[in-house]
Amino acid sequence: MMQLLWDIRVSLDLFLGGLGVGAFLVGVILYYVDAKVYDGFVKKSFVIAPLLVIAGLLLLLTELGRPLNVIKTIYAINPTSFMSIGIFLQSAFVAVALLIAFKVLTSGVESLSSKIVYAGAILAGLVGLYHGFLLSGIAKEPWNNAIPVIFFVSSILSGASLMVLLNLGSLESLVTRFKLPLIINMVLTIELAAVFAWVYNLALTTASSKHAYDVLISNFSMEFWVLSILMGLIAPLAIFTLVILNKLSLKAVAIPTFAIIVLGSFFLKNLVVYLGQAV
Repeated sequence: MMQLLWDIRVSLDLFLGGLGVGAFLVGVILYYVDAKVYDGFVKKSFVIAPLLVIAGLLLLLTELGRPLNVIKTIYAINPTSFMSIGIFLQSAFVAVALLIAFKVLTSGVESLSSKIVYAGAILAGLVGLYHGFLLSGIAKEPWNNAIPVIFFVSSILSGASLMVLLNLGSLESLVTRFKLPLIINMVLTIELAAVFAWVYNLALTTASSKHAYDVLISNFSMEFWVLSILMGLIAPLAIFTLVILNKLSLKAVAIPTFAIIVLGSFFLKNLVVYLGQAV
């Protein structure tokens, strides 16, 4: 039986934290593009983002035990510990994001200082990269240097998809102004390439990485091929391609397509967390 160091709460922290980072960053983009036109979208992004990151952090702290130690971790950072750095970064992001959410809810989007939004975007980016570095900093074959890229792109995809689902009224405007299906397909292609590069690296690099590849294919084939690759990446890529070719209406397929991108992000991150512990 597999001996687990971390259970699903770590996967959920990485997933929810990634959703929050992606939601915040897409809100930042629209804030700088036109805060007045996308007022409702930006407001939802800035309010939901810290709540998702906080939910993930709480799950992580219950998994690690002694949750009150987080207070000590914030002011006594251990620069050699990815966990310590990560808790500090996430706490700093949550503090800035909560301040932005408070300002948005009490005074509106237009009252925000662009400098505070910019600071929040920097922290969000660092937190998004940290999620991958948390794993790649541990000497496990599946948790190699490809993971920070895979996790960060997955977070952007899932967070943006969640916010589109919560702002379907803005869909037509987003399609007209940003050619949304084309942009999403470009990011999906980058994510697909990064995942296959990761698998290729596992299959061919060393004997121990080959063992990790064998475990992936033999023990996690459903989670990898069906839930992460086919459902989470290839299916939305195909659907958006049909939308670009005017074979499908985006409005008709938006809800299931963006939903499977969000779900695929969870299954991919959960798979990576468990695979690293299985080898």
